[in-house]
Amino acid sequence: MQIKKLLVAALLAFATFTVNAQWFDFSNNNNRFDVGVQFGVAGIGCPFHDFGVGASFDAYGVYIDFLDAGPKYKYDNHVEGMSSGAAMVPDSNAWTLNVGYQIPVLPWLRIMPLIGFCRNTDGYTDFSTVNIEVNNSDNYSSATMYHDYIKQHGSGRFNFGGGLFVTPIRWLNIYGVYTTHSIYGGIGLNLSALYER
Repeated sequence: MQIKKLLVAALLAFATFTVNAQWFDFSNNNNRFDVGVQFGVAGIGCPFHDFGVGASFDAYGVYIDFLDAGPKYKYDNHVEGMSSGAAMVPDSNAWTLNVGYQIPVLPWLRIMPLIGFCRNTDGYTDFSTVNIEVNNSDNYSSATMYHDYIKQHGSGRFNFGGGLFVTPIRWLNIYGVYTTHSIYGGIGLNLSALYER
């Protein structure tokens, strides 16, 4: 009984909050520039899928994102000689690239249909190769070791789905995306709102 009362109160609060809001006001996309980072799984339904990271960009409601997972052993710290027989380790990679358009349902809520592409490869990470990537800044320098990833087979698939964006604060977006070959969530900054006066 308490849950029913709570649900009714939440629905009434939502109705009161949105009674003065303008629904589907596409002018909310004008001068909007968002950048975000995202985390999730790429390659669902493909021979390989794994947790990955990516980025997104939105301008005037047009949305583009990229999510990359793998190769899993590329940044492994192990080094093997060719004579050991363990130098070539089976590995895989998956990534998705999606494009969509954000539909502003309410000023704080947007939905988005999207289409894209998912690429899946398998091959080997060669532990006998060692590459060093150096990152220099004014006061700090770091190096990252990685191995060569050798692709053998690959396949691409059409990807489609949708996303839900919530703006709890004018300059902050929290979003989730579900497609046929990926599921991920992220957080973004509305750069145009940050620099408005």
